[in-house]
Amino acid sequence: MDTNTTRREFCQVLQDLVETLGTAVWEHVVEGDSLAHADTWLREAGGQVLRQVLGVALSARAARRGAEGACRCGGAVRFRQYRPFRVHTVLPGRDVDARLVYGQCATCRRGQWPVLEELGVDAEGFTLDLQELSLLAGVMEPYARASEDLLRRFAGVAVSAEKIHRLVGTDGARAHLYVGTSPAEAVPPPAAGPVYVELDGGMVLVDQRWQEVKLGCVFRDEDRTETGTRGAVTARQVVAVRGTPEDLATVLWPTIARAGGADRRAVVLGDGAPWIWRLAELVCPDRVEILDWYHVDEHVSAAARILYGEGTPKADAWRQQQLDRLWANGVDHVLEGLLFLGAHQRSAAKRTAVTALARYLTTNRDRVRYQTFREAGYHIGSGAVESAVHHVVQQRMKRPGMRWRGPGADAMLALRSVYRSHGEWDRFWAARPRAA
Repeated sequence: MDTNTTRREFCQVLQDLVETLGTAVWEHVVEGDSLAHADTWLREAGGQVLRQVLGVALSARAARRGAEGACRCGGAVRFRQYRPFRVHTVLPGRDVDARLVYGQCATCRRGQWPVLEELGVDAEGFTLDLQELSLLAGVMEPYARASEDLLRRFAGVAVSAEKIHRLVGTDGARAHLYVGTSPAEAVPPPAAGPVYVELDGGMVLVDQRWQEVKLGCVFRDEDRTETGTRGAVTARQVVAVRGTPEDLATVLWPTIARAGGADRRAVVLGDGAPWIWRLAELVCPDRVEILDWYHVDEHVSAAARILYGEGTPKADAWRQQQLDRLWANGVDHVLEGLLFLGAHQRSAAKRTAVTALARYLTTNRDRVRYQTFREAGYHIGSGAVESAVHHVVQQRMKRPGMRWRGPGADAMLALRSVYRSHGEWDRFWAARPRAA
């Protein structure tokens, strides 16, 4: 199409393309020998037409837009020539060929492609939307599978695993900063109702050794659909870091604050690891600490198996008796029983089991007042953060044979945190600076 095309000429080109597609559909689908894979054929044929349409449209826009203007350096940009350019898009088949206006700054000599800058095209010709799609595929699946299955097979676009890897590295570094500082809509805290902060950890093989990822899950009281032990959370924010509790604190507190934590009591739930309570002290001055009910059950059950045998009626009865007492604020009663029980055990293994359970409950005595917590309406199970560890870390970063280097692991953790936080991915991408 001529660079000085009119709207009438542009529409005529589109009409010709549609008529050509219509003829091909008639021959292939209506009169063809088989309808098998007709939808796949039409996706490819239709994608080719759409790419041609976009190429013509970009060429026409470039001609109308021109190249003259001011450069970032303050110099004047002047038109140089029309040049062919291949743009990589999300359309099936990916590549769009256009004839675009090219200009150059008279001062810094920097080349200018105005239409490409409007599209947010990067140095390799990928549009902003294809960059996002490729990044998201890499966040969801290993790079080779993201390239082959999610992008080529599902979306009909070819993006190399290496390109996806580069996007994860670049945007992962930005996501690491975003997690701790991203703006979100102000949420006025209601008159009552706490902010829940659940904390846990998981292991990832990084730089040839297993390292702990510390993860926080934050949600408001109104974000859970029911009371009880676990319940269901409808909107949660997740942050995960490979490092110390203090490293997690730097990104956790802004997340808590955005949920209204500066004006609301925090309910902190964890499995009893000492770092959890140290971190809670750092970021939640006004807090209630609760030991996850299901971890308590696991510790009591482990002691019951050692004391009375796996699956025996006596083990089941003893376990249920201790849980009933804890459910009703009876931790002191449980500890008295353990003291008596430990003194009458001849087996070293049984004495050790009793002592370990007693130490666990004594250390967390104020965190197992479950009747008090339930009467206050507090959630007493940390299922949300355990689910987050699975979805953020294990689903993507602990697959068979998977190894990570430090920068790649940190980039993926930041991106997975954004991806698995309610409403954050779109905000994160909208705030992304376009390629220079």
